[in-house]
Amino acid sequence: MSEANSMAGKTPTVPMIAYMLLIACALMWGSNHVVARGVNASVPLAALSFWRWVVALLLLLPVCMGKLRRDWPLILQGWKPIFFIGTTGTFLFTIAIYLAAYNTTAVNTGLLNATTPIWVLLFAALLTADKPRMTQWIGVLIAGLGTAVIIGKGDINVFLEMNFVSGDLFALISAMIWAAYSMLLKYAPRGIHPFSLIFASIVVGLVYLTPIYLWSILVNGDPYFTRLDSAWPDMIKIAYIGAGPAFLGYLFWNRGVGMVGAANAGVFLYLMPAFASVLAVIFLGEELHLYHLGGIALIAVGIWRATRRVPKPAPAQTA
Repeated sequence: MSEANSMAGKTPTVPMIAYMLLIACALMWGSNHVVARGVNASVPLAALSFWRWVVALLLLLPVCMGKLRRDWPLILQGWKPIFFIGTTGTFLFTIAIYLAAYNTTAVNTGLLNATTPIWVLLFAALLTADKPRMTQWIGVLIAGLGTAVIIGKGDINVFLEMNFVSGDLFALISAMIWAAYSMLLKYAPRGIHPFSLIFASIVVGLVYLTPIYLWSILVNGDPYFTRLDSAWPDMIKIAYIGAGPAFLGYLFWNRGVGMVGAANAGVFLYLMPAFASVLAVIFLGEELHLYHLGGIALIAVGIWRATRRVPKPAPAQTA
């Protein structure tokens, strides 16, 4: 049998680093929910959205200057996809997820935002040539069940008694926006460095967020950041949100999607409530329950099912 035939039955392997990046991303975004609990009540939405990305931009600038100079022709050439990537991932998603957090319960936000992997698969099936496999659909459903177990605390009545409000619509919209952002990443200029792509997309997002923040100051004032003696604890939290979930989280996500594809990467988002639960136990003193362990186990099985590679049958041997 020829070497070509011997390789035909194998499927491309995905580097382990890709899965590690996506797991680290889910950890960052899971921690964001925990940290933001103490910020949303005291920091205006416009200020949180704006300063989150300013912090990320300032941290990114020193390490990406050389790459920006090299990639500037690519940025100019591919400005259209970068514009849409920044509009969806930096601006629209940030506004939608914080509008959800400010206007509905954490249970509703977590449940509806956890539909993101389903939207990723649907968009992939409808808009790309890379059609999701049946194992991906099954894995997404299993992991989604695990997420529901954690969010509902193992009690079906939590979902039966949910009262939907305007914030729920924003949570669902944020899931769709993130799925669209993940799809758009494949159209980023070929060869552009991840740092350059994130920097350019943050700039696009701040083009929207800056006038919104300035308008909010003109209308409502900004007494929060004038009281530095009492505001510094929340500023530390905002600095973490900018450095971790906004900077490293987006970097890990963009790189992971580039290596495994949006459909495979989407299922890793189900790890967010699992990490959020564990971090809440560690840092907020919340109790660990059996439903946490059961939900995490289902999520792990779902991710394994969605991302495992099924070898294609080798063609018949020839003489």
